[in-house]
Amino acid sequence: MDKKEILEKLHQKMIAEIQDYAIILLDIDGTILTWNKGAEKIKGYTESEILGQNFREFYMQQDRDANLPEQLIELATKEGRARHIGRRLKKDGSVFWGSVLITALHDDDGKVIGFTKLTKELMDHERM
Repeated sequence: MDKKEILEKLHQKMIAEIQDYAIILLDIDGTILTWNKGAEKIKGYTESEILGQNFREFYMQQDRDANLPEQLIELATKEGRARHIGRRLKKDGSVFWGSVLITALHDDDGKVIGFTKLTKELMDHERM
């Protein structure tokens, strides 16, 4: 392996093995393409259970009804990123407070081709 291949492999491992943050790759429609250990720990889904699903799964029903996930994608598309702190759902139906950052990913021509979604579960003292 050359240096570039080694760095790419290390980069992939770094993202995959981080446990304190959910790091997810989304396509332009919000479909989940990748899943790291942090996402599994925070949200409760295994990679095989959630890949191919839409990230709307993590939002409370009232937020889905208000199209919050789509609004965040739209904001990230327009401004490069979108931040939100709010209640999120785990696989078992329990609720947690999460800080979310969605960042638009661009091709060489500047067209949005997907998003990264970074989520941190907030403890009580972090929500204040």
